[in-house]
Amino acid sequence: MKRVGDEQVNEENQVYERLPRKKISWLTVLSISILTFTAGIVATYLFFEWEQATIVRNLEGESFDDFLRVLGELQNNHYFFDEDVDLIRGAIDGMIASTGDAYTNFFTVLDFEDAMGHLRESFYGIGAEVATIGGDVVIVTPMPGSPAEHYGVLAGDVVLSVDGEDVRDENLREVIDRIRGEYGTVVTLGILRAGTQLIDIDVTRGRIVNETVTTEVFEANGERIGLISVSTFGETTLRDFRDAIEALEEVGIEGLIVDMRNNAGGYLNAVNGMVSYLLPSGLVITSAVDRDGNETVHLTRGGAEHRLDVDIVTLINGGSASASEIFAAAMIESGGFEVIGTTSFGKGTVQQSRSIGEDGILQLTIQAWLTPDGHLIEGHGVVPTQYVEPAEFLSISQVHLGDETLLTYDQVHSGVSSAQMILELLGYPINRTDGYFDALTVESVREFQADKDLEATGDIDRLTASALSVALRDKARNPTYDVQLQAALEWLSRE
Repeated sequence: MKRVGDEQVNEENQVYERLPRKKISWLTVLSISILTFTAGIVATYLFFEWEQATIVRNLEGESFDDFLRVLGELQNNHYFFDEDVDLIRGAIDGMIASTGDAYTNFFTVLDFEDAMGHLRESFYGIGAEVATIGGDVVIVTPMPGSPAEHYGVLAGDVVLSVDGEDVRDENLREVIDRIRGEYGTVVTLGILRAGTQLIDIDVTRGRIVNETVTTEVFEANGERIGLISVSTFGETTLRDFRDAIEALEEVGIEGLIVDMRNNAGGYLNAVNGMVSYLLPSGLVITSAVDRDGNETVHLTRGGAEHRLDVDIVTLINGGSASASEIFAAAMIESGGFEVIGTTSFGKGTVQQSRSIGEDGILQLTIQAWLTPDGHLIEGHGVVPTQYVEPAEFLSISQVHLGDETLLTYDQVHSGVSSAQMILELLGYPINRTDGYFDALTVESVREFQADKDLEATGDIDRLTASALSVALRDKARNPTYDVQLQAALEWLSRE
């Protein structure tokens, strides 16, 4: 078992140990360098030849000749064969798909940089983390404050179409390419939600300012409780997290909530540093185990002067994935703290990026994460110590007119159903939410329009649909209606 404590660990989990310095002559250095260089060439050549021979032998046992024959037949005789069709790339995609691993992918360099863009301080797009799960392209989480969140995209949404084009037979890279576009343009996502509801969501692409750490202070039973919300583990997250802790300490907090909901993960060094900032040194944060059973253990490190002498609660949900799951598990099993919410996403594998050819990058799953107590995260997630479901109204879709310009009396439409549920939530009289635009719905829409200084027609036009959607979003962002946050505040301020 390898323990990683004070060593430096990069994003790809390669360890660089500090070596003692010794004085040696330049002649010795030159001689060793020449010998090492020569030996390296020979060893690399012999290893490459041995590895290639081993691979070929294995492939011959798996009918590699059949692959070559099929390739030749397609290139030479297939009626629809096109010289622009990259059969080898198709074969690579097929091999990756056959592993059944949603997180192993083959990218061009440009596509890889775009896929990792959510970890930068700012980028352009809709602001959502996506993955292939069970053959479907799924929204892992929309980023807080992103266009995706603003227009009602939810964690767990399955993307069936983009701009009216069916993408169910396309791979993740192709779907991302369709969703990506210029700043200010609109992309229409065809979404399957909760296994039954089919909706179209128009999202205006924007500039995503990746402010990964935000803070707030609440008063609960006479105590000051600090809240740190972490949206992803990006380039500046660890620095911003430390600054946030110091700012809250100056205020004099008596409890801390770390909100990891809808956090899709990111850099390992960021989560290691954050856990190290909260827990004593020498405790297990996580372990990474490879397919041969070799285990690398990551420990908390640093001085005790950075430890907070307050109780800590972590919030998670089904959109909490990867590094946020590592954080939550460490807080439970090594820190002994409470974690409130719902079971996390269950993304518990390590990917390493390797250059392939001149313009290819293989993102390859090489290890699986384990919790401090040795539990597998992949496919299981982290179970909170207190299971608290979110408010039911968070599942309400925003009002989308689709191809209609106006929704009116006696019409049946999914947008009417959303409007009815929102109006009911806001306290307007509603007696049905099935999407039929009845007379009572007309009166409630008219009353809502009057309250919002809109023309009180009783019909739902685009201005009214937008106002209803904004009202829903504002309600969702109101801490009073955040039952998971309220549960955390209650726990920390208990007598």
